[in-house]
Amino acid sequence: MNIQYISDNRGHTTAIQIQIPIGDWQAMKNKYKEFEQAEKDIEAVPDWQIELGKIELQNIANGTAGLLDWEIAKEQFKF
Repeated sequence: MNIQYISDNRGHTTAIQIQIPIGDWQAMKNKYKEFEQAEKDIEAVPDWQIELGKIELQNIANGTAGLLDWEIAKEQFKF
């Protein structure tokens, strides 16, 4: 298993990212059935949401997206 620690700009660890070999993942899904359902839920992105994402990516590429500065977004969403 490969673990990466993700830190903020002050060096505080804020998250981890784990890469699990596929064989281990299959074994975990067999043992814990809720993993299999969670995987299905993740894979089930509705088509309308994918289309909205494509439109937004195109807006970003064209420079027409209404993006917020990160500092403003953090304040607005209380991060």
